[in-house]
Amino acid sequence: MLKIADELAKDSSVPAPVVNSATSADISSTPTALPTECPYQLSDEKVVYTGRWLSTKQVKFRTQSGNEGVWQFSNRTTRPEKSVVDGVDVLAVLKKSGKRYFILVRQWRIPMNGWCLEFPAGLIDENETVEEAALRELREETGYSAKLENIIHKTNGIQGLDPGLTSDSLQFVLIEVDGDAPENATPQQKLDHTEAIDVILVECDKAFEYLKYCFSSFIFYY
Repeated sequence: MLKIADELAKDSSVPAPVVNSATSADISSTPTALPTECPYQLSDEKVVYTGRWLSTKQVKFRTQSGNEGVWQFSNRTTRPEKSVVDGVDVLAVLKKSGKRYFILVRQWRIPMNGWCLEFPAGLIDENETVEEAALRELREETGYSAKLENIIHKTNGIQGLDPGLTSDSLQFVLIEVDGDAPENATPQQKLDHTEAIDVILVECDKAFEYLKYCFSSFIFYY
């Protein structure tokens, strides 16, 4: 996915994004420029609930045309002080016996009331880098081990999970795992006592077929 995105960015035949001039008087003439200022007037932000993992807030807002509303959203309460994001998603590719597999996890998500197919993921601990968190979550949720030098790519900035509902954010880390290494011969998960996670290996060249099977069978939500 990242490779495809990079190739599209270099392809001159791909049109630049079009900006609606009627609503973008302050945007520079560069076609790819993005607005930097909030188009709303925000006021009266307050916390309406605080728990161990989340807090819920609401804030009043006013549009440029004078319309008013109230937005309710959730925030993580666990983000480390020095981190710009809350967590990490691990895109792990396992190389084993000449084949390549995506390492995925399946777990029951109570808010969805169903099984979800996901990348290994988790929150960043205090005094932990994004890369260290990715390696730890991979090891805990799947049992597979990797090292810093096995990290191929890490995204920058902030990637929102559901920006209309929450400020919960992450960065993606792409890791190549040596499945033939001795430490990965018999991977053992190290789950928390409240977690129930299954590891699913999907051959990379059969990933789309597998996802179509999942969706058509209504087995997974994601």
